[in-house]
Amino acid sequence: MSQSCPPRLLDTVAELDAGWLSAVLREAGHADADVRGFAVRPIGAGNVSDTVQVELDFAGPTGAPSSVVCKFRCSEPQAHAHGVGSGSYFREVHSYRAIREMGGGACRVPHAYWIAGGAENVNLVLEDLTGRARSGDQVAGCSATDAAAVVTQLARLHRATFPITREEAPAWGLTMAGSAHYWSAAIDRAIPVIRQHSGADLSEAEWTVLFGAREVAHDWYSLPMPRGALTHGDPRVDNILFNDRPDAVEAVIIDWQMTGWRNPMHDIGYFLSGSISIDDRRAHERVLLALYADVLGRERGYADAVIEQDYRVQLLSGLMTTVAAYALLPMSPPLERLLIALLRRNLAAAADWDSIAAVHAITAA
Repeated sequence: MSQSCPPRLLDTVAELDAGWLSAVLREAGHADADVRGFAVRPIGAGNVSDTVQVELDFAGPTGAPSSVVCKFRCSEPQAHAHGVGSGSYFREVHSYRAIREMGGGACRVPHAYWIAGGAENVNLVLEDLTGRARSGDQVAGCSATDAAAVVTQLARLHRATFPITREEAPAWGLTMAGSAHYWSAAIDRAIPVIRQHSGADLSEAEWTVLFGAREVAHDWYSLPMPRGALTHGDPRVDNILFNDRPDAVEAVIIDWQMTGWRNPMHDIGYFLSGSISIDDRRAHERVLLALYADVLGRERGYADAVIEQDYRVQLLSGLMTTVAAYALLPMSPPLERLLIALLRRNLAAAADWDSIAAVHAITAA
């Protein structure tokens, strides 16, 4: 079978066929790939995309992978509307292309065999790590050892671009000020949804922090950004895979739908405020901030004291995104469990660092 043009853009998982999979692998350099059959298994929560593992059966010997992971636009209408409205699809396409161009110096991501899509769709065919890497569990959280592996990869990502100005940043990426209205409006709409689905789980003190976050949301998204980098934007632990190597744990970062130009502590605050237990965060976060500075490179001039100041403000990234998700995603029992686990950790971090007061201090200056 010959393939003279690139594979077509698929709309849904249901359109997968052997010819398309063969064409993708041939475009990726596996000229001898001739897929005669395949089996599909859904993976992931499917909140903003439909992701499947595809086991491949070939007509003859080949050096192509025996399985891949394929990602397409979400088939659920509300989540798909969010994917289009928020720009999630085209950002993920551009993110994988940008990281490929960065080469080995950037963070570890699954190898991409095929990257295509645009504003209303995404087609990704990726290295299948499901059999040899463990998935992060957002509800359970991760250990301090796993957290160090994630912080290391995020620092490597930021190191590839830090510091870049707004003018130097890629046009396809999110900016905080540019998305202020979208996200602050979602946060307003989310409050009654939180009352309905999670209100009984929150204390009066937690509600006070939540209302404070809603009050400063638009100002927070619009804060000055003197230190910028290309950031993941959504580094929850369930967007991480972990390779347990004999000498260390390697984190592999997935789901690049919120990539953008931000303060680098956006990613670190987002991850640490939501993906490890409250007690572990309190015990280890300053050590992890020092690790970040080491991997980023202290010659970059990002001093430890400034990192900590930025972290105090930017850890609201987790809280803002979690709150907005209540309004933007269709609620289900698994999503409710995910969001309340995030929300309570996010609220505790914001209270510990008095982050709302830090935003007020900046906006009043």
